[in-house]
Amino acid sequence: MAGKEQHRWLQGEVQAWVQEGLVSPEQAAALRRRYPPPAEGPAWGVIIFTTIGAVIAGLGIILLFAYNWAAIPKAAKLALVFGALAGAHGAGLRLFLATPHRGLGEGLCLLGTMLFGAGLWLVAQVYHIEEHYPTAFLAWGLGAAALALALPSIPQALLATVLLSIWCGTERVGFDTPRYLAPLVLAAVLGPLAWRRRSPVLLAALIPAFTLTTIFVLPEVDRHPWLIFTTVLNLGALWIALGFLLRARGGFPAAARLFGFYGWSSVYLALYLLCFPELARHLLHASEAMTGAVLAFWLAQLAAALSAWALVFHERAVRRRGVAAADPGFEIYTVPLLVILATAGVLLPQHFNGWTLSGPCNLVFLGLAASLMLRGCRHTLLSQVVIGSLLLVALCIARYFDLFESLWVRGLIFLAVGGVLFAEGFLYAKHRRSKPAG
Repeated sequence: MAGKEQHRWLQGEVQAWVQEGLVSPEQAAALRRRYPPPAEGPAWGVIIFTTIGAVIAGLGIILLFAYNWAAIPKAAKLALVFGALAGAHGAGLRLFLATPHRGLGEGLCLLGTMLFGAGLWLVAQVYHIEEHYPTAFLAWGLGAAALALALPSIPQALLATVLLSIWCGTERVGFDTPRYLAPLVLAAVLGPLAWRRRSPVLLAALIPAFTLTTIFVLPEVDRHPWLIFTTVLNLGALWIALGFLLRARGGFPAAARLFGFYGWSSVYLALYLLCFPELARHLLHASEAMTGAVLAFWLAQLAAALSAWALVFHERAVRRRGVAAADPGFEIYTVPLLVILATAGVLLPQHFNGWTLSGPCNLVFLGLAASLMLRGCRHTLLSQVVIGSLLLVALCIARYFDLFESLWVRGLIFLAVGGVLFAEGFLYAKHRRSKPAG
């Protein structure tokens, strides 16, 4: 067992066993050595509240400076900016190095990083520097990333993730300039920090930030909107494969769950949209010939997703207790199949269009729902039962509007789905009762 509550419970039980004569004091001491108290983790309560306080205080200071800025002499302005910055970072680093006050020090360092960002804008205003404004977000984000690696600090890394994403987005939306380094910096600089610190919080921010910045750097999306849809699908397939591989190899269980969550969310949504013929035609329609840049980006994503799934199937064949034992079932085949169907829809629209594409997607969606429902009942996994049931209901509702025109056919379909859900509940309860306690 793990956790402070479990450890306290065990210590109380051991003491009671000694008093009742069930174990000797020597055996009790051996049990205590065998089950030591859990290691102290970071003071997340202090870190969270000091982080929130630092952000709010930083915004307040920025607003106060902005309100009274015109009345302050230039020298005083610079003294305020650099003095506040040095004071916050100096006090923060001093407390950060003192173990009992690490959380408070981390909050003050974050305040210093907020003041650094304010200083960039205020100094530019003092000297009337007409600079490309997204560059300030870049400098601010790189400063936060540098502190995140030096301390190391998860709150600094979270701030860097947000700032670098804003930099990439403002460059693309405001100036139509793709900054290809943004997703690479997130993955190569902050990704290893999330892994070393085993931080699910940072990883939960990095995965969607990487997806978003990748979309921001896609070339010619105004003429090739299908590239956005396939990017989300291919990256979702890649996340699921990484989740399978991490679960098989161990070391960071939370990472496997996060990759799975983001990946399956993307794949469920993409698959459901492709179940509608007209929508599928619109989402995958390449109206213009691909340029070299578009083709390179698309093939790179496709190769990454399919290569990751090749590794998954290799693990399944070589290490039978790895991926296969962790996640057996029909759905392990649906993800690469969906990627291949979407690829065919882009490359061969004359052959894979309308129901020719949506028909197989409906069958895959139905098979995925059935697989989740059956395995969830068999192993009493309530989350999979619920997800599978919701997928089945969503598919039934979709086909209600475009396939079943007769009211009595619609009624029969809903009766059949209701019967399936009733039988599922009965089967789940049966397996739950037969499952051994504990």
